[in-house]
Amino acid sequence: MILETHGETCRLGYLKLLPCIMEDEEPRSFDFLSNILYELVSNLNGDYQNKNLVGLITRNVNARNYVTLGAEIGLIDRKTQKIGVYGKVYLTMNSSSMFRNFVQGLGSISLKDLITLNDAEKLFFLWVISIADYPFIQLIISWAVEKEKFTRQEAMNYIMEEAYPSALKKILQTLPEKKRRHMEEEIAEAEKFRENRLAVKNKSEWIRSSQYAKYRHIAPPRLEWLVDIGILKRNGRGKYSTDDQLVRNIEKLIKLPKMNVHKVEEAVFEDISKILFSSYRSAGRYEISKTIIEAYNKLENSNIRPIRLDFLEKIVSLLLLEKKAYATLSTIHDVFNSLAIRFPDKIYVSPAQGGSINVAKIDVTETEI
Repeated sequence: MILETHGETCRLGYLKLLPCIMEDEEPRSFDFLSNILYELVSNLNGDYQNKNLVGLITRNVNARNYVTLGAEIGLIDRKTQKIGVYGKVYLTMNSSSMFRNFVQGLGSISLKDLITLNDAEKLFFLWVISIADYPFIQLIISWAVEKEKFTRQEAMNYIMEEAYPSALKKILQTLPEKKRRHMEEEIAEAEKFRENRLAVKNKSEWIRSSQYAKYRHIAPPRLEWLVDIGILKRNGRGKYSTDDQLVRNIEKLIKLPKMNVHKVEEAVFEDISKILFSSYRSAGRYEISKTIIEAYNKLENSNIRPIRLDFLEKIVSLLLLEKKAYATLSTIHDVFNSLAIRFPDKIYVSPAQGGSINVAKIDVTETEI
């Protein structure tokens, strides 16, 4: 669960620049990264006038909050201060080339290019946030699908007074003992949020309260992430609705909070992506085979080791979406197995922890398929 968020970190697109800045795998302090990020985007704000847009980087402190969020979702490795695993994954996507060129001074972008996510980027960010913010974001998605339409205030109250304490309780036993005591105090405080809010005399006093400040830093960014990803739509000031296709498939989404994180990952790539990108053509087995080789080579060049098969299959799904094609994880897995049978002397796998499989080597070219 992401325990550190700020009310201004609402636009996921800014995070696309962080892996590009850190591509050389040199360690960099968060302050250095925020300075670079701010310098890169400081001249972009004038070319995209959208009065309803929130979360723009207008000060260095805004950029610093986005760097912190990048570390929370694995784009940055907080311990080494180098590029994180999911930062490397983002660089395997072909759409990252525009932003890599921009960071290197080889091209220009607009603010709209930066903060607008293409479908593959939407799936990527839904994936990493579903892992990093588990089980909090799943509770929010499930509630939003059931409500269909709601106001910002309704969402803030639910998120902070029901989803937040529930999510904290769920992760409590996974924390080290030293952090557990602090979390127990946080849970006790959160369980009084509704009572405290109802005790406030009027709206102006509530907005000035420290509790409202906490609501603002935790709840609105998550609503806006879901807007960027395409799960929510913004319907005027302070109003949201859930994507109609998701509402029609509510039975799959309300189960998300009850799933373990591995099942949630599968649901992101199987159920949610199939719903959101239903208009895409189905990828053929030959195209999937080529994309498996492409994905493996990209991961190997990124020095991501070991390469788990289930991880590789998710990268294949992202690369296919960039080609306006879709395939389920089970189909991708089946195609990989067929390749392994056809090329037993060129595709090597080994057992991994948790019953998974590591792909040790794929020494097959596209022309051999």
